[in-house]
Formats: sequence, structure tokens, C-alpha cells
Amino acid sequence: MPSGMTGFGRAASAHELGSVTVEAKSVNNRFLKLSVRLPDAFAELEPELDALVRKRAARGSVHLAIQFDRKQAEVAFQLNEPLIRDWLKRLANLAIEVGAPEPGLADVLGMDGVVLEEARPLNPDDSLLKLVMQAAAKALDAMVEMRRREGAALALDLKTRVERVALFSSQAGARAPEVVKEYREKLKTRLDKLLADSGATIEETVLAREAALFADRCDITEETTRLEHHCRQFLQGLAGDGEVGRRLDFIAQEMLRETNTMGSKANDAALATLAVEMKSEIEKIKEQVQNLE
Repeated sequence: MPSGMTGFGRAASAHELGSVTVEAKSVNNRFLKLSVRLPDAFAELEPELDALVRKRAARGSVHLAIQFDRKQAEVAFQLNEPLIRDWLKRLANLAIEVGAPEPGLADVLGMDGVVLEEARPLNPDDSLLKLVMQAAAKALDAMVEMRRREGAALALDLKTRVERVALFSSQAGARAPEVVKEYREKLKTRLDKLLADSGATIEETVLAREAALFADRCDITEETTRLEHHCRQFLQGLAGDGEVGRRLDFIAQEMLRETNTMGSKANDAALATLAVEMKSEIEKIKEQVQNLE
């Protein structure tokens, strides 16, 4: 059963250094397009994450977001020495001007920006990297499962529509000989009326030749045969797994081609109606196929 291309998955895991949260989202795309957003500390995992996605998806725009929340970051403190010297100089000059005691270092240390606080960079160990990959795999598996459920729903709808097209094609094939027969009878009736006053009669060979020419112009045997074959190919592809969307899109285009030819040959209201019904179904099929992987 083919998969769709819309999916979402989320997974979270805990580690002694913090918690990992992974979200995987997928939408339609003609090819596979991967976007990964992760902390710099995990940048080395990007090739492995790329491979992880490619094992699970062949088409679609996949966005993978990894977030890591540290339990307690190691903090380092540093003095902003240029700022301290600048403030001491300024305050000393100001104290002289106003006749106040000259400030000391302790007075400056309480000012904003003098003491810089920064978290030490995270250096993930093998256990944390492994945890991130496991969470990513779980999120991607959930995304893939959602894509499969969408694919199953799409396949059911497509199967129904393709079967309708095959039925309409069969009805058109059965109707075609009747169209020729009715044309022959109408032609004979029209000629008999025209020749009634003259006493002349139309020869059967002439009538048969005209009917044969009409039958040749509006013969849709090739189109109905090819269309029904395309329908069988489509259903076979729909029963398969993996990347089938582009192949089914091509088959649907060929189905539409045969239907358009059939409609142009249809010299009959019933056949024209069947051609319109088929085109309507095939257009819907082409739209739905765009959602398959």
C-alpha cells in the first residue's frame, strides 16, 4: 500500500544532562527535501539524521527539529576589565569634581555589565548522541505511520475512481456499435424521404459504404482498449509499496489522453456524456495522486 506525504511525529527522551525533544513534519514535494534544525552541539549528527530520513521516505518535504533543554548549565564568570577600568577612571574624575571620596573596586563590581556570566558549551557524550538518534527515529516512525494512514485513505478513494473510469469505458465500448447502427438507420430514413417523390431507391451497397466510413471515423475500440489497460496498470501500481506517485501520475495522464481522443470521436450524446464523466474522474485522480509518495 503506498504512503501519503503528509505526516507528523514527536518523541521525547530524558538524559542526566537534560531532555531531548524531536519533531518530524512532512508535506508534499515532488522529490525528497530534508531540512534539519538542531543545536550546534549535535551538528555532527546531521549526516546520520539525513540517512535516517532517507530510509523512511522517498518523496516529500521533511522538516526535522531537535531541541535540547539542559537541566543545569555550567556557568563561568568573567570580569569585563575594559569596562571596569573605564568606570573607575570616570568615577574618579567625577569624585574630584564634586569633592567626594574616590570610589574603589568594590563599588564598581556591583554595576551592570561588569561581571559577565556565560554558560559553558555543551559537550555531548556518546550516550547523549545515541539518545538523540533514538528519539529522532521514534519521531520519524510516528510521521511515517501517519503518512501510511493517509496513503491507505487515498488508495481507497483512487481505487473507487479508477474502477468508475473502467466502467464508463466499458459502457462506451458497448455503446459504440449501437451508434453506427442508429446512424445507418437514420441515414436510410433520411434518404428514403428525399427520394420518395422521384421513385428512386438507395442501393444497399451505397448505404453500407457510408455506414462503414462513419464507423471508421468514430471507432473508439483502440481508445477503450488502451484506457481499460491503463486502469488495470493503475490498480496494480496502487497495490504496490514504496514510491509509486510519479508512475501513477504518468498513467493518469495517459488515461486522460485516451479519454480526450474518445470524446473528440464521439458523434453521439451518450458517448460524449460518458467521456465527460471519465474526464471528471481522471482530473480528480490526477489531483489525488499528487499526495502519494
